[in-house]
Amino acid sequence: MKHFLYLFAQDQKVATITYESKEDSWSLEYDANWVALPNAFPLSPALPMLPVTKAYVSGTIKRFVENLLPEGLALDISASTYGVTKNNVFALIQQLGVETAGAFRFGVDRTAVEAAKQDNSIREITAAEVNDRLRQREQIPFVVWDKKVRMSIAGYQDKLTVLIQQDKGESHMYLAAPPLASTHILKPEPMGRNMPHLVANEYYCMTLAKKMGFPVADVSILRVPRPVLLVKRFDREIAESPAGLAVKRFHMVDACQASDLPVSFKYERNLGSNEQVRDVRDGMSFEKLFACVNHTINKASAKLTLLRWALFQFLICNSDAHGKNFSFFVLRDGLEPAPWYDLVSVVQYPEISHELAMALGDVFDLKEVKGFAFADFAQRCQIPRTLLHREAVKVANSAAKYADALALNDEFTNGERAFILKLSRFVIQQAELLKIYTKEALKIDSSFL
Repeated sequence: MKHFLYLFAQDQKVATITYESKEDSWSLEYDANWVALPNAFPLSPALPMLPVTKAYVSGTIKRFVENLLPEGLALDISASTYGVTKNNVFALIQQLGVETAGAFRFGVDRTAVEAAKQDNSIREITAAEVNDRLRQREQIPFVVWDKKVRMSIAGYQDKLTVLIQQDKGESHMYLAAPPLASTHILKPEPMGRNMPHLVANEYYCMTLAKKMGFPVADVSILRVPRPVLLVKRFDREIAESPAGLAVKRFHMVDACQASDLPVSFKYERNLGSNEQVRDVRDGMSFEKLFACVNHTINKASAKLTLLRWALFQFLICNSDAHGKNFSFFVLRDGLEPAPWYDLVSVVQYPEISHELAMALGDVFDLKEVKGFAFADFAQRCQIPRTLLHREAVKVANSAAKYADALALNDEFTNGERAFILKLSRFVIQQAELLKIYTKEALKIDSSFL
């Protein structure tokens, strides 16, 4: 039996996806009117709008859609809420597809998708209500509001997408329904005690990156009074329309989608790191990530952005920087790197694995990353080692300039500040190591690589 998904960008039909459930077969057809538009864009580099000699690969279409869905507990909750299995990608995207990352809205009924334009319904929520829901998280999942799953973006962590509007100097927060969309993401502290001050950690790392001049999503700490990281979505923009409030959506893909990899390949060791399979490295790697540069509009600029992103991950020791933690805007002529997000110093938490999501060279253990690892990384990613060292020195000196002052930010409570001061000292130490190791990399004989 065939089922259909209609994709819309704003009010324009983009494509139709056909799904045959028994064979788990997917096919895609772009709308001719969409392709004819001068500002039209494809779903991803692996699904171009240009004529092809054969049909799109079924698995490529499924992988693109699957990468839009949440993971872990959020996926379990979504599947349970809608009474489907969590590997039923089609059933999940038809329920969650109105608010995925990027520009598209998915609908299984064309009439219903069109009718959603007239809805324009929003429900205001208060800080007190958010705090109350956080208190009840063990009984009622934070992603479920009004018996609907309100988090349809990728990732494991508890999140809630909301629309925030400024009115006469006051900020109002809403749960939005199509055709409106969310503009921000709420990321509360995780349940449990093994990752304390995660909100402050991410706020510090993101703010440090922005202070250093890097393209980063805007963040702030919302206290309800529990701390919640408020992230401004860079794939959304408030706009005014003749009908009133509107939200413009921009298309983007993460590195897994750009590389046509399934979500299970977001780690380089996609089968795990036990002795039997540790040498299997088919997942996202720095080499594959830098290969995405081939799809970008400005290749030199994109490669430099990726290099700085990789160096910053070492600076803060974000061992969980994986293939879904870097995204690109999708334009008709190619990709452009999107602002950075999910910057966290994971090594501050001893109970969490510190194995690198993507190896530096051939090294997955941060303690073993030294000059040779950086030289190997540069060789694999086709980066001149002189450029590697030059950028590393810039990154290190900039971090040393701002790290301590940012730790004294008034945003932090006393308990958070002690944690962040320790983190800032750690970053300064890493900055010195970054200069030392990349200088060592200059001296490695190329024949050893």
